[in-house]
Amino acid sequence: MDIETVTCLYFSPTGTTGTTAKEIARGMAGAQVKVLDCTRPAQRAKNTRAFRGDEIVILAVPVYYGRVPETAADYFYTLSGENTPAVLVVIYGNRAYDDALRELYDIASKRGFIPVAGGAFIGEHSYSTEKRPIARGRPDEKDLQKAREFGGLVRKKMEALDLLGAIKPLTVPGNVPYKEPEALYRVRSLRQTASFTPETDMALCTGCTLCADACPVEAIDRDDPATTDKGRCTLCFACVKVCPVQARAMNELSSGPAVTRIYESCQSRKEPEYYLPGP
Repeated sequence: MDIETVTCLYFSPTGTTGTTAKEIARGMAGAQVKVLDCTRPAQRAKNTRAFRGDEIVILAVPVYYGRVPETAADYFYTLSGENTPAVLVVIYGNRAYDDALRELYDIASKRGFIPVAGGAFIGEHSYSTEKRPIARGRPDEKDLQKAREFGGLVRKKMEALDLLGAIKPLTVPGNVPYKEPEALYRVRSLRQTASFTPETDMALCTGCTLCADACPVEAIDRDDPATTDKGRCTLCFACVKVCPVQARAMNELSSGPAVTRIYESCQSRKEPEYYLPGP
């Protein structure tokens, strides 16, 4: 099978998922590459569509609490594939990706896509700071080279097929039922008595509203950046990463112990993993 069109579709609040997905597409070297960033609500509304069988789609998401982010899962369920081959990609912060890749596989399969490859890559953890770096600077050049190599392997696999129906079923790690996101449940419980969302230091804030623009769930009030809807906030930390003056941050008293535990357990460098069907 020839790969004529590669559609790279991703949910990427802090940019690491998008960076990796585009490098995979680059490695696949299709005649035409389409990039669909579906991080923000307006983008998701615009890019709800059906995919054809003569293109290959990269579906890429970050891992939140060992799962596909709820916002991304809800959006992917609006897509449909007409026996469209799909490359499944998850990006995690050097801890573990748990059941996220399996969950993405199941979503894609239910929506009419045919999973032909899967990959788990590493990106800087959302909770990473200068004081407590977690996969700081990743994906780095070594990661991006691995992403391109993975794309090349997918291309070779597809070109070796006469018909898509001849490809063997893909197997990816993960469990069903999926892992319960206990940490997310704790966050929701804590929010009953504390904000547990990034906060704005108005003494530093310049009112640029980049934080509101970056938020994938529109939880930040553009007219008052100090106001964050804690019920909507997904703790993706896009607002923290994008702020040019470091005016957005988590309250140290509420987040410090949790971030320290993650920091201490995620220091050993993990490498990307690939999954392709058998010969």
